[in-house]
Amino acid sequence: MYFCIQMFRGHRLTMTKLRFLFLFFVFLLLSFNAPTNHNVAPDSKPLTIPDAAPPLPRASINKIDSLVERVLTLNRWNGAALVAIEGYPVAEYCRGYANLDTKEILNDSTVFQIASVSKSFTALSALILYERGQLDLNAPVVKYIPEFLFPKVTIKHLMQHTSGLQNYMYFVDNYWPEERPLNNEDVLQLLTDHDQKRDCWPGQRHIYSNTGYAMLALVVERVSGKRFYDFVRDEIFDPLGMKNTFAWNPADAQNSRMAIGYANRYRGSRHNHSPLDEVLGDKSIYSTTHDLLLYDQALYTSLLVSDSTLQQAFSPTITPRGRSYNYGYGWRLKEMDGHRVIYHNGLWNGFTASLTRIPDERMTIILLNNTNAHVAPMVDQLYRITSRELETPNMLASKK
Repeated sequence: MYFCIQMFRGHRLTMTKLRFLFLFFVFLLLSFNAPTNHNVAPDSKPLTIPDAAPPLPRASINKIDSLVERVLTLNRWNGAALVAIEGYPVAEYCRGYANLDTKEILNDSTVFQIASVSKSFTALSALILYERGQLDLNAPVVKYIPEFLFPKVTIKHLMQHTSGLQNYMYFVDNYWPEERPLNNEDVLQLLTDHDQKRDCWPGQRHIYSNTGYAMLALVVERVSGKRFYDFVRDEIFDPLGMKNTFAWNPADAQNSRMAIGYANRYRGSRHNHSPLDEVLGDKSIYSTTHDLLLYDQALYTSLLVSDSTLQQAFSPTITPRGRSYNYGYGWRLKEMDGHRVIYHNGLWNGFTASLTRIPDERMTIILLNNTNAHVAPMVDQLYRITSRELETPNMLASKK
């Protein structure tokens, strides 16, 4: 302050000038002393999801919860279920056995194989690398996996199921020792050793392909330099606080909280561990309803990738000939009662799963089961229960 007063010595300092100088130096002092975080980009956001407030009156929440429980109980649902509105659970269910043989009871921390729901995480992993400039979605796979046999197949073809690659499980069944461990590099080697025919030319048609997503996970490994299970943990699960979620790996697979998959609700139908369980990308992420709700809510934000990139993931596949398929990047697409639905179901070795998102109503339905139950009709029933309550006169009036 003394320095500035000297500058203006011999001049008449008005009250306005003095006030200006005082404010100017306050600003400088605050600027020099303000804490900074050099590890965070200027426009980045902290990876936190605020707790949701109840979106409905307590009476409505209790009614939905009671109706959901009744439907699941009548259907003898062995597993976990969650229905949420605006991120708030309005119905939760967890009943039955994690292990039918030992009668171990399910609880909120029991993890389920989510089967093909895993594909959305694989696609998101690729999109994270895409936004960092490390992965070109239109580039051929051979740019990242030089030994890949199909030079015209692109990353986007893998993500949209338009690669034409045949199911790798056929080659495992016929050429791989039953008890020998298997990983994604082994799948690539099988494809290389047994020059396969394609189901269609790349980009020509949408043909659901587990092979495509196994190769996409391998691309993520090659580009990131990390094992896929480490990548999804570091870049998705840990940042979102998904503490009970992991992609299969030997260490986490020893976790006693894992449910066992069964062909039906009876003892003696157990699915034992298969080498195919160890192939990642197309399946083999384990999670809980609460962790999947955290994931669902993150997809309404730009915490992991930008909104414009997410909208690409939620857009239908259009082939060069103009054919449209209701599949984006790791997500299926449809409509229910005029509402857009973004979802994926899964089925693998006794486990069935569904993560269903209805953005118009900010509704989320999550189902996890380990006795081979059909999830699609159950999702439909739970949607209609919840939707009817949202459309009651009192609720409609509260939205205005």
